[in-house]
Amino acid sequence: MSSRSRPTRSTTLSLSHKEQWTLHHVLLHRIEQEETAADATDVDSPSLELFQAFDTIDDGRLRFTEPQLEAVQRTLATYQRSTGWWELERSELESLLERVATALEVDRLPAD
Repeated sequence: MSSRSRPTRSTTLSLSHKEQWTLHHVLLHRIEQEETAADATDVDSPSLELFQAFDTIDDGRLRFTEPQLEAVQRTLATYQRSTGWWELERSELESLLERVATALEVDRLPAD
């Protein structure tokens, strides 16, 4: 019996230019953390899906797969809870987190 993987669905996020910039900035910062850490063993490597999500937004596209959105959601949640200079972007982070969560919920609804 062969197992079939379900096709990967994708969702387009509707983001303002400011939200796109904020998301790009957060993802780039997360990807560069390992390179800029005093001790790289203290930082987990970003997932492949996070790199793919960054490449997507870096190319000016806003269509993400569910695994990419999940990686983005985890990253945004981490930054939203952090203190420091991210405090200045707290409202944008919360808005982005809500949009990604909503996109994931809609994507998971069963088709009629």
